[in-house]
Amino acid sequence: MKKQLFNILIVLLLFSCKHDLEGPIWDTEIIVPLVHNKMTINNILSDTNLTLLEDGNGFINLVYNERFINLDLDTLIKIDAIADKQTHTLDSASFDDVIIADTSTIGETITQIQLGTLLLPNGSTSSIPSLPNIANGDTIDIDASDYFETMTLYQGMLIISLFNGYPTDISNVSLSLINAQNQNTIATFYFALIPSGGNVSDSVSIAGQILDENLFAILNNMDVNASNGPVLIDYSDAIITTIKISNIGITEATAIFPEQQLTETLKEHTFDLGSAELEEIGIREGTVTVNVLSTLPNGKMIYNIPSLSKNGIPFTTGEMLVPQATSDELTSFAFNFDGYILDLTGEEGRVGGDTVNTIYTESYTFIDYTGNLESINNTDSFYSFVEFDLKTEYAKGYMGQDTIQISPEEKRIDIFNNINASNLELNEANFKIKIDNYIGADLEIDLIELKGKNDETNNEVILINNQTIEINRASLSNNNLPINKTTSELIIPAEEFINILPNNIISSANIYINPSGQSNIQDFLYPQYPIEGNISIDIPLSLIAEDLSFIDTTEINFPDNNESEIERLYLEINNDFPFETDINIILLDANNLVVDTILNNKIISAAQVDENNILIQSSSTNMEIEYTNFESIEKMVAIANFNTKPINEFINIYSYYELNINLSAKITKKIGK
Repeated sequence: MKKQLFNILIVLLLFSCKHDLEGPIWDTEIIVPLVHNKMTINNILSDTNLTLLEDGNGFINLVYNERFINLDLDTLIKIDAIADKQTHTLDSASFDDVIIADTSTIGETITQIQLGTLLLPNGSTSSIPSLPNIANGDTIDIDASDYFETMTLYQGMLIISLFNGYPTDISNVSLSLINAQNQNTIATFYFALIPSGGNVSDSVSIAGQILDENLFAILNNMDVNASNGPVLIDYSDAIITTIKISNIGITEATAIFPEQQLTETLKEHTFDLGSAELEEIGIREGTVTVNVLSTLPNGKMIYNIPSLSKNGIPFTTGEMLVPQATSDELTSFAFNFDGYILDLTGEEGRVGGDTVNTIYTESYTFIDYTGNLESINNTDSFYSFVEFDLKTEYAKGYMGQDTIQISPEEKRIDIFNNINASNLELNEANFKIKIDNYIGADLEIDLIELKGKNDETNNEVILINNQTIEINRASLSNNNLPINKTTSELIIPAEEFINILPNNIISSANIYINPSGQSNIQDFLYPQYPIEGNISIDIPLSLIAEDLSFIDTTEINFPDNNESEIERLYLEINNDFPFETDINIILLDANNLVVDTILNNKIISAAQVDENNILIQSSSTNMEIEYTNFESIEKMVAIANFNTKPINEFINIYSYYELNINLSAKITKKIGK
């Protein structure tokens, strides 16, 4: 009974103190991989610009290529010049003759005589009596406004012509030309006798005179002589007075100027191209800019280069209307010359035959006709010059004797960045210099210096010291592209160069164009096809090495520290290389700072190879490492030091040789927490 009561109490207690059920918690141990590092020649050198070549057996040849000469030949033949400076002043301008005619009929004269129309009716046949002083102070208005408003002359001729259309002679004709504005007498003319049907003229210089648009002629006197018997009276018969102003030279004027050519300049211009003597240039890109400053209100210019053409059409600017300058700022007209061909042999059919470096140009300046009154004076001028800025597509002729200096230059090379060695001997290595010449000129290259340097050890190896390479000229196919290049090669043993593991190549050279002077073959130059100089290093990987180090860095992927703890590390190293390897493993933080070294100078056995160094069996090494502090670890650096001594014979390296480093961790992971 007591026992039954006790059980009931226990049940009651359990129900009265009820808790949530809790899941089970336990620890488990797991081996997880952290790093797999595979060191081969391929991946050690993958960050360099080496090319790895394999033969059928996997034997490796390392080939390094680098540009040695890289020239910009645009500056070698470049036309950047100013030409055709010209100044034209108004004293070279002209003005068309001013011709004004006045007609005075006999009918008008008869109406001035008392009863004249009754005595001498139109259409009658009558005798004309002597009529002395029939004209006395008569005025003839002369309107020159169709030509000018005012005109000051430094030269000019005034010509008066009289045609007598009366049926009888006239005599004692006196005529004065007056300026309407200031009433100045410009000139006076006298004609003693003008026969019927006859024409007379006289002229006088009017240099220094000022002419207004409103002139008038005063007929001071005219006598009508008696006719020789009865004559037909036709009231339309007239005396025609013609006033002509010719050979006009203007000091200043407000006038309607006719279109006229101020100047014509036909000339050759020679460019300074040093010792080069060029006959033709193809223009890849460029401009010709005509710069003009004109104080004329109606200036115009045309500029032609007949020796410049595109698709067979010579270049012309066409008419360039030049605005009147209000300051010393020039007006510029730019023309694109891409794709043009420039003949540099001078004017076609020139006296003395063809020349070089010379263009023929034509320049014309004008006063443009506007139909409006324009004011100009003899201080007005027309100044111009032409700018050439041309980059060549090609040049033909004689390139001259020129020297291109290649200043001492350092080229960084990274092919040995991941390799160190206290001693390295190669069975064979070749340093090759290959120069391709695309220039149609003989070359001579003076290799002043070529050497390798290791900046860390300061070791240097001189490959070349003052060596000359002669290079023949290239040629064209039917005087056009493509270019048949010429090639010269120089091969230098480079074992000592490689032994120092250089990280710099230092070079300097001079290139001489046409060192022996002009050839009887035309030179050519296409800047886009320059001289190409390349260096290459050919390294068959057969070596003797002491402390040859390969370095490789790998990121570490850790499990979540909140759910697991690392108890120990396991390291497995498999070596395919036929020599012992000294391994160091270093741990780095995110800033590549050393945190710790977990393996120091561990000797790994060499792989087994046959008599031909062909792999038979890899060596395998396994280790346990007590290391658990991985809080700041991000990367692992593996440094493998190889040493072929004391074998002291050349060992071949094959592409399938690997050094595999596997780092694993034993972790404790809580399950159910």
